[in-house]
Order: sequence, then C-alpha cells, then structure tokens
Amino acid sequence: MILSAPIEEPVKLTEREFEAFRERLEDNALTEGDRTLILRVFKAMLWMTAQLEAGRLGMARLKKLIFGEKSERKDKLFPSKEPPKPNTPEGQRDKISGHGRNPISAFTGANKVFCPHATLKVGDACIECVKGKLHSSIENGIFLRLIGNPLITATVYETEKLRCGLCGRVYEASLPKGVPAVKWDETACSIAALSRFGYGIPHYRSEKMQGDFGIPISDSVFSALAANVARCADPIEHRLVELGAQGRLVHSDDTSMRILELMKENKTRDPKKERVGIFTTAMIAYVDDKEIALFFTGRNHTGENITKLFKKRAGDLAPPFLTVDGASRNIPKKLEAILIACLTHGRRQFVGLEEDFPEEIKYVIELLADVYQYDAEAKDLKLTDEERLRYHQKKSAPRIEELKSWCRNQIESKKTEPNSGLGRAINYMEKRWEELTVFLRMPGAPLSNDIVERLIKRCVLHRKNSLFYKTQEGARVGDILMTVIHTATRANVNPFDYLTEIQRHAEEVKQNPDAWLPWNYLSTLFGAKQNAPVPHQ
Repeated sequence: MILSAPIEEPVKLTEREFEAFRERLEDNALTEGDRTLILRVFKAMLWMTAQLEAGRLGMARLKKLIFGEKSERKDKLFPSKEPPKPNTPEGQRDKISGHGRNPISAFTGANKVFCPHATLKVGDACIECVKGKLHSSIENGIFLRLIGNPLITATVYETEKLRCGLCGRVYEASLPKGVPAVKWDETACSIAALSRFGYGIPHYRSEKMQGDFGIPISDSVFSALAANVARCADPIEHRLVELGAQGRLVHSDDTSMRILELMKENKTRDPKKERVGIFTTAMIAYVDDKEIALFFTGRNHTGENITKLFKKRAGDLAPPFLTVDGASRNIPKKLEAILIACLTHGRRQFVGLEEDFPEEIKYVIELLADVYQYDAEAKDLKLTDEERLRYHQKKSAPRIEELKSWCRNQIESKKTEPNSGLGRAINYMEKRWEELTVFLRMPGAPLSNDIVERLIKRCVLHRKNSLFYKTQEGARVGDILMTVIHTATRANVNPFDYLTEIQRHAEEVKQNPDAWLPWNYLSTLFGAKQNAPVPHQ
C-alpha cells in the first residue's frame, strides 16, 4: 500500500499523554480518539516510507513534517489569545511596514537617461496661452524600465579587413574607441566571484544559465575568473585579518564544510587519533567603528582560529571581548580575552519545552524578552557604551536577578527534576551565568552572538548550493572572497564596484592595501584624503 497524499498535521504528545495512552493500550481500553491516532501514525509511516524509497523526501523536509516549522519567536511559542485587530474604519487592514514598491531612489545602480522634449525647450513660448515662457522649475517625469540579462553579457566586434590586390597587404579596422583588446573585462570577473561567494549561486548553475542565453561559459572558467579576483584581493584580506586581530570585540562561530581533498585524506586517518572534521569559522571583529567579516576554512575549530588571530594582536592592547556559543571547542585553550556567552543560546535551551512545561517556559521567555527590549531601547536612544551599561544595570539587572533566583529555586525546592529537559536548560544557564551576564558589568559587552550567526548563514548557503570545495586552495579562494565581499557589504560599499576597482588597481593595492580597504577606496580612487583605521602596524 502506497499513500500519495502528504501526511496530516504532525502528531504531538506530551510525556504524560503518551503514558496515559500506553496504559489504555495495555488495559485494552482504547478510545475512539486513540484509534484515530493509531490510524494517523500508520498512514504517516506508510507515506514516509514510500517517499523515502522514491527519493522524494530529504532529511530537512522530514524533520519539518515530524516536528513542524521551527520558530523561537515569543509570539509563535505563546500565541496571543486576544482577538485580532478589527479592520480600520476605511475597511482596509492595517498596513504592514516593509511591504510595497521600491521608490525610484532605491535604484542606485540604474542607468539614467535624460529625455528632452522633442519640440520645446526652455525659453519657448507656451503653446496654450502664447504669452508665457517655459522654464524648468517643475519636477521632471520619471519612468522606470527593467530588462533582463545573463550574469555575463558578450559583444562580438567584427573588424573589417581590406586586402590590396597587388601587394597583398591587409588593413584591419580598429576596435571602437574605449574598447580595450582584452577578452575578459574586470566586471565579468567580479560577477563570477560575487555570484558564488556573495550570493551562493554555484558555478555549474551559472554555466547552465549562460548556455541558455547563448553565451556559453563553463563552470571551470567561472572558477578561474573568481580565483583571479582572489589573487587581486589577497593583500586586502591579509590587512583585514591584521586589523581584525586588533578589534575591541570579536564574534565567532563555525559550521561544517566539505573539502574533497581533505575528505580523501580522511580515508587514511584514524578518527580516534587524528581530526577528520572540516569547518568554516566566521568572525566579525569591531575595529573602531568598522565591522570586519573574516572566514577561515580547514580542519581548525573556532577556538584554534581565534588563537591564531590573536597572535597578530598588539601586546599593549587591552583584552578584547570574545563572544561565542557554549561549545567548548569554540573557546581558545589559552584564553586572552573576556569571554561572553551568547544569551540567545541560553534562551534556546528552553525553546521546545513549552508543551511539557508551559508556565515555566513562558515565565523565562517573557523575562528575557524584557532584557532584549531594554537593549533595543538603548540602541534606539543611541546611548554610549557607558550609558548603555547604566541603562541595563537599572532596567535589566532586576530581571536577570529574578531569573537567577527562579532557576536556583526550581532545583533546590525540587520543583524541577535536574535530568529533565527544563533541568538541563537551567543547568546550562547556571553553568555559564558569569559569561552570560557580562553586559551588566562591562561597557560595550553584547547580549548575544546573533550577528555572526546571521553571517555564517552565507557559508551554509554556499555549502547547500555548491556542496563542496574541491581543494584546500579552492577553500582559500572562498575565504578571501567572502572576507572581502562581506566586509564591503557591512561597510555599505557596493561589492561589485569594489571588486572591479581592486582588479583595475591590483599593483597599487599590493603596494598600499590600507588605501584600498572598503571604507577608503573611493577616497583613494578620487584622490581625496585617506583615512585608514590603522590602530597598530
């Protein structure tokens, strides 16, 4: 029997409900609801078996079907019982911010063409009244036209050749003015680098699209173009790493990665004695008011990559803040920083337990929601680090102290079993309490590691779409390009223009990378005064 229809809403039972069901089953006292439940479970099992055999059901979709959509939002965990807002008096629902058309001002990369009037100009007499004269004081009309192109476009220049019938000399026409005799423009290389390492489009997909547009470019050529950009950007990446090591705050996290060359080595390695894991570490370092994104791919864990980074740190600088999640491998063995644990990871330990411990989990989530709200208020008020610290000490400290007392009371009064899900979540928080609450004692300390978790999704997107790096050298190309691209993006610099100019001025970049950092390159390009952040050479 094969069921083609998808399974129904996921079957969810608490521990108590399951125990009660098992007792009724053993006593042969099943209810009509129990029979319906058993039927649903069998239907789901048969459907999933058929889908797995046909290869139409992956692990990601299977987890979603069994456990439902994952969400950590407070309003999703505890939906409001209040009735929805009524429609506005005009009969229209409240407008949701962030939706609608983009204004013309958003199209900063669009070509602009001025269209003069075909028959009239400034100073001409008005056709309507004859007496008045036309002037340009009113706002011009605006029309937006959008067209499609492949990632890389091509132009074929056919240069005419003339041959002398007597002496045989051949005369060939020159290329049009402004067209260099170079096959690959720097912009084409920039697109090859950006498409994969900026936006997660694997080169084999780019090859397919280019072929369909009649401009065939193989994935190996795309890879070679991207590698060329990486060579030009290498001095920039080295300088960003040096600057990142001087940061006052470093966020860090890692994710698994695949490198075929290392995976082949694993076949000859003893996993009990030698490391076989492969990882990409993502970091965000704050240097003055700049955010530097760094990527490192290989066998090293986050803690080892942080150790290597801090070896480049100037000895006279104060220890930086280091924000990581709770995994032991993410903490350097010889810690030379002020460790901050991620409060979001602490909160996450309680998410998913709301069905078994509804009142307790709601209490914790609402307490932490207040703390996050106070942090958002401090940001909106544009408080300095010292002012933000005092604000948290006044507003958040009582809520955090209340949570600490509640956690201890749950264990000591035996309201919560230490080995239960809630007990383990409380233990996670208590074990890291000092690191989780640094923001209440030191100015500038963040609450969470969310910022780098969003960044590392770029690595996950790359792994999901491109599947792997072939060699360690290929992984190095990826690290260079992702570092430069995402640092430029965080500096509100157009990454396409930036990569293009780095290639056009490769020798200058090699001689003086500081002048070509994302926040300096426009000043350098147009001859303005440089203002590179160089806290330590």
